[in-house]
Amino acid sequence: MSCGRLDTPAISVAQEEYLVDSNGGEITIPVTSTGIDDVTIKLGYSDRWNTDPANGDRTPATPWISVSKVIEDYPQTRDLLSWTSGVVLIIEPNKTTSKREAIVLISSFSKTESVKVVQTGLPKQ
Repeated sequence: MSCGRLDTPAISVAQEEYLVDSNGGEITIPVTSTGIDDVTIKLGYSDRWNTDPANGDRTPATPWISVSKVIEDYPQTRDLLSWTSGVVLIIEPNKTTSKREAIVLISSFSKTESVKVVQTGLPKQ
């Protein structure tokens, strides 16, 4: 029997950082939680905006990373109200020589876990 409370939000991720090569692709982040309520991706300023060098006007940039889906797989473990789920991300190819980073925030009720995704750039010639 568990001594933990069943109504306490909890979340944990399998690893805190993922390295993706410049080709991009799909990754799945395994999550153990009391249910995934939200997934937010935080990008750096230059990844969020395209700036016109002539006048400084900004337009939203197409994100290089996005959430494809949240996998809901709810096998109950013992008497704890906890599930194993996953967040599937799509990473676009990086056509520059610079690496780029994003922070993925995964929430279960009032608890949030962060995962860093780092994508390498093309090799310098």
